[in-house]
Formats: sequence, structure tokens, C-alpha cells
Amino acid sequence: MNKISIEVAQAEFDRFVESMGLLLDVSTMDVEDKTAFEKQKNRILDAMVSGHLVVNDDGEAVYTPFRPTSGHKEPITFHERTGASVLAMDGKKKGHDMAKTYAIMAEMCKVHPSTFSRLAGPDIKTCEAIYALLMD
Repeated sequence: MNKISIEVAQAEFDRFVESMGLLLDVSTMDVEDKTAFEKQKNRILDAMVSGHLVVNDDGEAVYTPFRPTSGHKEPITFHERTGASVLAMDGKKKGHDMAKTYAIMAEMCKVHPSTFSRLAGPDIKTCEAIYALLMD
């Protein structure tokens, strides 16, 4: 059952993009980038329509995991990326790309990196989609 309409979700997505200062002009993207962006955007819109993802008053994405198999159920707030976000991957071993990704995500969200390793299915996919937009 939908919590909000797709039109409201699109307006909230646009507010998130503007608030985070994201440059998402699809007319300048190549086919591969446009396809990846549309996939991420659709995943985010679906989470908004279902009520699992909201944009708070500060324009930040707040995702609440819902999958029964996810080991984290508290809302996760994706704050604006900073230099410290990227520095969070320092010290991770070469080739441990997901550990680096989850370290950055954890710093942005002010949670432990294991938060993301405990998410399942659409929960982790939605968080990774938000992360991808914020890192671009």
C-alpha cells in the first residue's frame, strides 16, 4: 500500500537533490551513467512511495529498514557528505571495496559500519542508492 503518491515522492526527491547540492543533469550523462542514475532514482522513489524513506526538514534522506531479515531496524539518516566521509575509508585494506564503502556510509550516517552489513535485500540496496547519489 502506497503511503504517498509518486508525484509527492518526486517532489521530495527533488528537494533532497537540491538540499544536498547534487548535480544530476541527465542530458549530460552518457547512456551507462543515465541507466545507473535512473535505477538508483527509481529505487529511492519506490522507498519514498512505500513510506520507508523520507526527507527530513534539513533535506536529508532518512531510511527505515523494514525487511524482517535485516538486523537493523532504527532509522538511518544520510547527512551531507564531508571530507571526513571520504577519509573514513583510510586504513581499509586494498581490495576491500565494500568495507571502504560501508565505512564512508557509516561516517555519513553516524552509525557503525556493521549497520549496513546487517541489512538485507531492498534495505541495503536503497541505502547504497542514496550513497551513490551523494558520492557523485
